[in-house]
Amino acid sequence: MKNTQSLKLNRDFRRAYKGDNFVGGYTVVYIKKNKYQFNRLGLRVGKATGKAVTRNRLKRLMRESYRLMEDDIEKGYDFIIVGKTQSQIQGDIRFAMRKLGLIK
Repeated sequence: MKNTQSLKLNRDFRRAYKGDNFVGGYTVVYIKKNKYQFNRLGLRVGKATGKAVTRNRLKRLMRESYRLMEDDIEKGYDFIIVGKTQSQIQGDIRFAMRKLGLIK
């Protein structure tokens, strides 16, 4: 993720949750325009998804899915991706970005 930073502060997460969102079958993507020339990415996986190994794997899959389409996504947004299950993550995230109008 060459041009992307992580969302770390609670206030940044709260601000992004107030933006647009897309609910897919396996993920929820929240976006909010930021004041920077790069994107920031936050990942969230709840404990109901499974144990720590499962949650961390899901976060790695979401991060990799974002990385693969990073060049196609417009710059200047905060993203929060909330994972539900491991199946179909990449396709679901790409579909959400397309529906939100962020794929070039």
